[in-house]
Amino acid sequence: MRKLLTKVMLGMSLLFGGAFAAFIQSPIPPSTQQNFVRDTDGDGRMDQMEIRFLGNLTKEYVSSMLDSLTFEWIDSSGAAKHYTVAASKFLLNPANKRSLIVDLKSMQNGFRLLTALSTMEFSAAIYGSALLYLRDGSMYPVALKDAMAPAIMSAYLRNMRGKSNDSLTVLFSETVRTVPGCPALLEYKSAKDGKVRKLKTDEIRWNFWMNSAVFVLDKKASADVVSFRDSLRLVNGCVEDTSGNAVSKVSQFSSLTGYSPFEVVVPSMAVDSASRHGAGAEGAGLPIFQLNFQPLPVESARDTAWGVYMDVLGEEFENALREILKMDEKTPVSLSKLKVRFDIRIYTNLGAYVVGTRADIAGNDERLGGKPTQLSLRWNFMDSHGRRVSTGVYIANVTALVEYDGKAVFRNGSDATASYVFGVVRR
Repeated sequence: MRKLLTKVMLGMSLLFGGAFAAFIQSPIPPSTQQNFVRDTDGDGRMDQMEIRFLGNLTKEYVSSMLDSLTFEWIDSSGAAKHYTVAASKFLLNPANKRSLIVDLKSMQNGFRLLTALSTMEFSAAIYGSALLYLRDGSMYPVALKDAMAPAIMSAYLRNMRGKSNDSLTVLFSETVRTVPGCPALLEYKSAKDGKVRKLKTDEIRWNFWMNSAVFVLDKKASADVVSFRDSLRLVNGCVEDTSGNAVSKVSQFSSLTGYSPFEVVVPSMAVDSASRHGAGAEGAGLPIFQLNFQPLPVESARDTAWGVYMDVLGEEFENALREILKMDEKTPVSLSKLKVRFDIRIYTNLGAYVVGTRADIAGNDERLGGKPTQLSLRWNFMDSHGRRVSTGVYIANVTALVEYDGKAVFRNGSDATASYVFGVVRR
């Protein structure tokens, strides 16, 4: 009898102990309100998720009950991509027994610089949910909240060479607001001596969406002023997004990518009106791509066609050339040595090729007339066969290059090609 009792007790201990006990325990649901996406290193790219649960977690529970987490995010090319993270990447949060940390650092270089869960840039798409899978195949939806601070997307310096105030145009990763009491919103690291200085401004001009601003620089500042070789970042605690996520000390410096005369503008939305094509054939009366020359200043808004726009020639343009090429003031700029190139390849959001072209424009082209001009290469919404495309999201790989005497003066993007995501609405 005693031996039988011993066997029963041993069986019960096996039944309710170890892995089998973990197998039969009830799942702990995730929270519906306290799950966050974070940018812990301040580079503007998501690198962590925090998932909170309605009960305490243990290593045994995570390893035996949880399988994976899936979510969609924007990749570096601008396309929505599906990601899966195995439970082996889940870490218990030492500060909260009910919280898991999903480590995404190995993926973050492939993510888009994106600090908001909804954005106009990607046709109002919302990336604020994930799916948590258990080992038994069941699944929990996980609602995510934004805990990422704003970052600098790009910054362009306009150098007036002492004739008037220089200005800095900064594009932010989302709509921002300033924190009262801050003497400066930006600081820069000098390429000459490595020192970090606050950026002194006379005026700040915000756009309507509060995601871009022109900082008119203090003309009376010392000789140590910002130059295009320097790098820039937001001041800790002085800028936040609409969710109250303020810039922290880990915010990283961003390079000044060029002077505003070399700024490339690519619309994020375009409207294809049937009246543009005329009656009858799909592309009647229009070429697939159209090169246009419009004298500056351009007072009217750009039309609804999609294209690549760039202001060329003029005093500011020549000043930028001289600065970058270290040309003497007395040496004239020869327009015959100047060349501008646009190279466009357009794809659907699924990666299917639509159409492409290349245009090379010489600085002494008679259509420029040696005068400040808005140069644009516009697409008239047709594929390579001349058929009008459908409403949808498209990706354009664009090379915009300025050369002088065979030397590259400006190239958009961090490498040879920059990707732009845009929407087409067909009417």
